[in-house]
Amino acid sequence: MDFEKILEMEVKNENEKETRIVKTRPQAIGRFDIRGVIADLNVMEGKCTALVNEANALNITTAEENGQAVNISGDLQELTKNVKKKCEDFLEPYKNVTSAINGPKKRIMDAATRTKSIINQKIFQFGKQAEIDQARQQKIIDEATEKLQESLKVQAKELGIKAPTVAPIKAAKPTKILRGDSGSSVYTRKGWKCEIIDADKVERKYCVPSQTLLNQAVKMGVREIAGCRIFEDETPVTRSG
Repeated sequence: MDFEKILEMEVKNENEKETRIVKTRPQAIGRFDIRGVIADLNVMEGKCTALVNEANALNITTAEENGQAVNISGDLQELTKNVKKKCEDFLEPYKNVTSAINGPKKRIMDAATRTKSIINQKIFQFGKQAEIDQARQQKIIDEATEKLQESLKVQAKELGIKAPTVAPIKAAKPTKILRGDSGSSVYTRKGWKCEIIDADKVERKYCVPSQTLLNQAVKMGVREIAGCRIFEDETPVTRSG
């Protein structure tokens, strides 16, 4: 059996499993009525507030007050256990449904994110090629302009007049923000990045070295760090319509 057929079978089995879970879900899930559990939690929150106030006001100077403090601590512990159980009991019927939803959600998100990255790189490369083409066109225009200017100078000299100046011509620049018919757009965002080349050469103030600390330093404007390569990077960014 080839790899593609194995994948197809896995997806089919996963979909059948999700369908069975959804069909057997409790009827209450359709309504998702939280009024009862919220009322119970509000009562518990009131008890918690009372215990917190009692604890803050307590000044332990006697054995009796110390015992009272122990009671408050125990009551708080019992309260947290009850709150946790109340929430877990209420959410228990929804766990399988959440799992069924998260399965396709993850597959869609992963596939979309991965494909968006690939297509954005293609868009990015197209933009870079457009910049190269624009530079080539500009070079051709500049060379032609220069030749024309020299020709006019020769003709003007022969006629004994001042040669007119040829106005510079600029090649059309590539569009920075690419837009689709749906209103979506893709553009590049520039930012400075730090890459560790030799960790032994990085100053100890950056710890291990820590990539987070190095990134923060670069963000604050540092452009030279021993053992690192600091460079400006361009990242394609998508905006939906």
